[in-house]
Amino acid sequence: MKLSKILHVLSIIAGFLGVLALIGAWLAGENGTVLGFSQQHCFYDAIVLVLVAIWLQLATMHHMMLEKHHEVI
Repeated sequence: MKLSKILHVLSIIAGFLGVLALIGAWLAGENGTVLGFSQQHCFYDAIVLVLVAIWLQLATMHHMMLEKHHEVI
C-alpha cells in the first residue's frame, strides 16, 4: 500500500476524532464533563486533532507528488 493512502486514511480518522471532540465540548457545557473530560480539555483535543489532520493532508499531497515523479521514499 502506498504511503500517501495510509496518510490520507490517518488524516480522515484524525479529522473525524477532532469533530467528535468538538461536539463533546459543546455537549459538556461550561462546567460539565463528557466521558470525564472537561469542556476546555475537549476544545484543546479538537484543536490538536484538526491540526494533525491538516498536517497529514499536507504530507499526503507531498507524497502524492513524489509518487507522481517516481521518487518514492
